[in-house]
Amino acid sequence: MTETKSKQRETCETLFGSMIKQDFDTFATCLTDDIFYRVGSSEPIHGKQGVIDFLKSFYTQVQMQVPETRQVIELPEKDQVIFEFETNYLRLKDNKVIHFACTDVMRMAGDKIKEWRVYVDISPLYRD
Repeated sequence: MTETKSKQRETCETLFGSMIKQDFDTFATCLTDDIFYRVGSSEPIHGKQGVIDFLKSFYTQVQMQVPETRQVIELPEKDQVIFEFETNYLRLKDNKVIHFACTDVMRMAGDKIKEWRVYVDISPLYRD
């Protein structure tokens, strides 16, 4: 049976694929100009360029690898797509692969992401 994906889910998958490639031109097309982005309890970031700058800074420490998706929940009536996955990163200082348990909640405006909340435990980044 072939799974039919919504345009919203396709946008989110394009976003994650562009993050792996560090293709920020494609990445930017997935976001509204006034996106709200928050990782855990950190200060929120507003705006497309702020999100790009944050990720570029983060990618000086790690390189994103293909994540292991646990489940994707689409809530079209709420314009939400939720991804639960095990993220995989190559830590650049020692070339060690590290994993983060992560859930991303994407709230959509049409087929663009207007709010992106990341619930993640990044403590493996700081372990030896």
